[in-house]
Amino acid sequence: MTAPSIVSAARTPGTSTLVVRLTGELDLYTATRIEPVLASLVLRGEEDVALDLSGVPFCDSSGVALFVRLHRRCAAMGTRVRLQSVPARPARVFQVLGLDRVVTCDFQ
Repeated sequence: MTAPSIVSAARTPGTSTLVVRLTGELDLYTATRIEPVLASLVLRGEEDVALDLSGVPFCDSSGVALFVRLHRRCAAMGTRVRLQSVPARPARVFQVLGLDRVVTCDFQ
């Protein structure tokens, strides 16, 4: 198991999009550890947040639940959140569980 971490959080030049790059596996243990940090980054009045998952090789239903909770909290604040560069393995989980019907997902 590779504990997830936030590699970077930076605004895309020329846009209002905050890109948060994650790396590592998301499961029950790691999703609960990263949620407070992730929430503090994206719930500070941003207009548009993109979570770059290109460094996330594995995500189970706990990670999916994290993204749903984050999406709901952001939507309540008027913040758009999307998942970008989602690798094949997590993409299959997102599609089977229907996350891609709730949160905008850009698959690799």
